[in-house]
Amino acid sequence: MVILLRYFLSSVLAFCVLLAGVQHANAKSYAYITNQLDDSLSIIDTETRLVINTLNVGKKPAGVAVTSDGTRVYVTSPKSKTLSVIDGYNHSLLTSIQVGEGPLGIAVNHSGSQVYVADWYNDYVSVVDAKELKVICQIPVEESPAGLVVSPDDKSIFVANRDSNSISKIDAITSKLIATLKVGQHPFGITIDSVGERIFVANVKSNDITVVDVKSWKIVKTVLVGELPYDVTLAQRGKRLLVTNQDDDTVSVIDTDTFEVVTTVDVGRTPEGIFTHPDDRHVYVANWFSNTVSVLDVKLLKIVQTIQTGQGSRAFGEFIGGFKQ
Repeated sequence: MVILLRYFLSSVLAFCVLLAGVQHANAKSYAYITNQLDDSLSIIDTETRLVINTLNVGKKPAGVAVTSDGTRVYVTSPKSKTLSVIDGYNHSLLTSIQVGEGPLGIAVNHSGSQVYVADWYNDYVSVVDAKELKVICQIPVEESPAGLVVSPDDKSIFVANRDSNSISKIDAITSKLIATLKVGQHPFGITIDSVGERIFVANVKSNDITVVDVKSWKIVKTVLVGELPYDVTLAQRGKRLLVTNQDDDTVSVIDTDTFEVVTTVDVGRTPEGIFTHPDDRHVYVANWFSNTVSVLDVKLLKIVQTIQTGQGSRAFGEFIGGFKQ
């Protein structure tokens, strides 16, 4: 009986793995790379790892967010004060709207109904209705808000406030600021784990990562990394945290169980945006001064491809997304 049960369980597990592989094989994903020095967006087919299209967007584009179903891509452009909307199917620019005075960091909730934009100059987060493409409200936070991330249940928004050395927690239902916490110096990039328990913040000036427990709203660990850490992403079922270090031209790889740096990988010059492919193995890194994107294999811990993009590649945000074919 025990042997039969083990056989049954192993068969179910094998089927689930096979099903996941089939679903991934039938999915099409793209990396959307903002090129801040030539006002463009490079679109990379992540299967072929080739740039298949380049769009003109606003002036000095920076932030990117892709809906969960891959049908819409949102791009912030601080200089033109715009939010551009891209059709994820045919990769065309649909429209652009004015949003605040310095739109930078951006995130979209998992339902795709609301887009959140951090205003670098006026210290608030704009809430945009994705259907109507109108600003619903503006939520005051602390100084120079940059990175944004939405909790897995869509109930909270977390914001890194660079010049206040803090992060803010916003109630996404009431659009009210509910908590603020001091972290390292000049927090910029921010991410959250898949179950919404821990937040990871890259602190540019103190060269470290702050790990925050969401429930207790307390710092549980500070991890030293390279020079000028900019952005963060999780991979390998959340077991690895990857951090771009601008002045080192590297990515730090951290074990999230031990909070130790496993290794450091050389990438292009001045890496900034970083995000994980849906396969959970490959991580894409936008290199500002190299005008490239590095593809890092997290299992092998090495760069497997370098892709030429536009001038000043930044890609700040969750810039990879796609849809089932």
